[in-house]
Amino acid sequence: MRKIIIGLLALGFAGVGIGLWTSWAADDAAPPAGDQASAPAAAAGGCCKPGDTTPPTELVKQVPQGQLHSPYPDYAKLAKEQELVKNFRLPGCNECHGGGGGGGMCPPLTQGVWFWGNTDDVLFRLVTLGSAELEKSGFTRITYGSVHAPMPPMGFAVKTSDDLWKIIAFIRSINPPGSNPPEKLVPARITPSGVGGPG
Repeated sequence: MRKIIIGLLALGFAGVGIGLWTSWAADDAAPPAGDQASAPAAAAGGCCKPGDTTPPTELVKQVPQGQLHSPYPDYAKLAKEQELVKNFRLPGCNECHGGGGGGGMCPPLTQGVWFWGNTDDVLFRLVTLGSAELEKSGFTRITYGSVHAPMPPMGFAVKTSDDLWKIIAFIRSINPPGSNPPEKLVPARITPSGVGGPG
């Protein structure tokens, strides 16, 4: 009887040890708890989803050029449901482009003029990287407005990719009808060396 009890205890300790080891191995393989919502965004090819907490600066590194697509294609409906101007003002876009995007010391965002194109991908990258880095990654400026100043990189000031998609939805919502995709597509111009995205 004593041998049976010792044997059962040994099996119990071995089982607990294996269980702990398996748990630790799983923890090492899994992303940290705070990253679980953002990790699948680009890795699973599911870019981009509402509520994505990936920082914009990380998303542009993860997703190849031309592959960023807004999870809010019906920007007009979203603008009616939510006060998107708050998203626009939070990182300070209003300080240069005016309180409602109508212009300030920088060009108005309300005229349907797209300096780099109006695809989701180019708008997301322009706001995140700024115009100088966008150009370095292979994009070509299409036109200039009345102000020739560069767009600064603002990706660091926008907390999540979802916040930036809502800012882009706001910008689209204040433009004249017919100046946004799918009504009017102004594709970005990218040099062949720029394909593949910034390193």
